[in-house]
Amino acid sequence: MSAISFRIGKERKQITLNVTPLIDVLFLLIIFFAVTGTFKRVGELELQLPRSTTSTPALEGELAHEVEVIMTESGRLILDGEETPMPQLKGRLLEILAADPQSRVMIKAEAGVRHGEVVWILDIVRDTGFPGVGIGTQIGPPPPENRP
Repeated sequence: MSAISFRIGKERKQITLNVTPLIDVLFLLIIFFAVTGTFKRVGELELQLPRSTTSTPALEGELAHEVEVIMTESGRLILDGEETPMPQLKGRLLEILAADPQSRVMIKAEAGVRHGEVVWILDIVRDTGFPGVGIGTQIGPPPPENRP
């Protein structure tokens, strides 16, 4: 004999939430932004170098090692990516020159840095004996408000 059972009240349904498609979409978005995004080096400065119509771009691999001296309008001095106090500049340059006598120096001073400070750094670099010194600029005519 078979028994019939009745349930009083509402029957509860088990609700399942499938998160696998959500995780797939999330990973696709992460991959999309990683591939299409632009990355900036940590600690990289955005310099506003003066413009020059006669400068030529440096070729990749042209120099064995180029020492970069960056001067900011706020007075910071950065030598090869490390902030260096002014009194220690000559000593650090001599260390670099001793390690690689063929290296050259590229001075990159923002447009607002005083001319006298650039000349002072240039004198220090020449005094240390580097075989070559360059001044970094942006290629192109200067903005109209800076023209004489």
